[in-house]
Amino acid sequence: MNQKELAEILGVSQATVSLALAGDARVNAATKRKICAVARKLGYVPNASARALVRKRTETIGVVVLGLSKDNMRSELFFSDAILTIGLELGNLGYNILLKVEELIGKEEFLTDLAREKRVDGLIILTLAPFYREFLAGLEEMDFPFVLVNRHLGEYPVNCVVLDDYGATYQAVEYLYGLGHRQLVYLAGDDQCSALADRAYGFRAAVRDYALAESVNRVISFTDGNRENLVTYLNQYGPPTGVIAYNDVRALEAKQILAEFKLSPPVDYSLIGFDNRFTIFSEEISLTTFDYSLAEMGQKAVRLLLDVMKGKAVEREKIMVTPCFLERRSCGPPPLKVTSN
Repeated sequence: MNQKELAEILGVSQATVSLALAGDARVNAATKRKICAVARKLGYVPNASARALVRKRTETIGVVVLGLSKDNMRSELFFSDAILTIGLELGNLGYNILLKVEELIGKEEFLTDLAREKRVDGLIILTLAPFYREFLAGLEEMDFPFVLVNRHLGEYPVNCVVLDDYGATYQAVEYLYGLGHRQLVYLAGDDQCSALADRAYGFRAAVRDYALAESVNRVISFTDGNRENLVTYLNQYGPPTGVIAYNDVRALEAKQILAEFKLSPPVDYSLIGFDNRFTIFSEEISLTTFDYSLAEMGQKAVRLLLDVMKGKAVEREKIMVTPCFLERRSCGPPPLKVTSN
C-alpha cells in the first residue's frame, strides 16, 4: 500500500496524508489522528527513501568508530556503552543510526565520502587513534554537522566531547604529593593523541606547581609498554615512590617490571592507572584509577550534534566530562628512607 491508495480509502488528498503522517501542524489534530490510525490498521509502512528526498534529510545519524588496535582492546568494545546510549537517545527522538567501524584513519576522504553519500544527516565520531584537522577538511568544506568524542584539536575549535584528562593527571600528582611523595614518574602514551598529551601536560603542570624536582619527577615514554625507558630511569635515579600510568594496562605492565626490582605497591611505591576497565584484576591488585562514563559522553555528543544540526550551536563547543578518582589499595605513604650514620 502506498500513500495514494491510503488517500483514496480515507477520501482525502495524498498531500494531506503525507503531511499528517509527517506530523505537520497544517493538518488539524482530529484529521491527523484519523489518518494515522487507519494507516496503522492497514499496515501502511512509509517509504523512508522517498520521505528523505522530500524532507531533504535521512533521519539517520552516522556513528563512526575509528582506531582499532590491540592496545586499545578494540575500539568498538571500548565505546560500547557510548554507542548503546547514542542509539537509545537517537531512537527515542525518531532517528536511526548507521554504524561504521574503520581500522585505518589515514584515509582522509573516508569521512567526507560518508557525508557526500547523503545517507546520514550528521556524524558522531568516536576514536582512540590520533586525530588531525586534515581529516575534517572535507566535512568543514561541506558545512556538514559532526561531533568528535574523546578527541579535540588543540587550539583549533571543533565540536567535541572529551574528558578532563589534564585535570585528572594533575589531581593524581596532587593526591600523591599529599601522601608525602616527592619522586614521581608518569608513564606516557602517544602524544599525538590529544587525551594522552593532555594527561602528560597535567603531570608536568602539577610538578611545577608543587615545586617538585623536575630532574627526577619525569614523564617517561611508555607507548606499547616499552620497558627500556622505565628501566633506564630506575638504574639512573632509583625507584620512584609514585607511578602514574596513562591507562590501567600500562599500570599493570609497570607493576610487573618493578617487581623484577623487588618492588611492589603500596609498600615500595604507589601506583595509579586510568580507565577503570580492569576490575578482573582486582584480586591481583586493587588499583587506584580514574573512572568515567562513556554513556554520559555519548549522551552529551547526541545533544550537541542535534543542536548543531538545528543551528542552535553557533560557536564551536568543547564539552568536558570530569573523570572520577577511585582511591584503592595500590597507594599509600612513601617508604621510609634508611639513612646510615
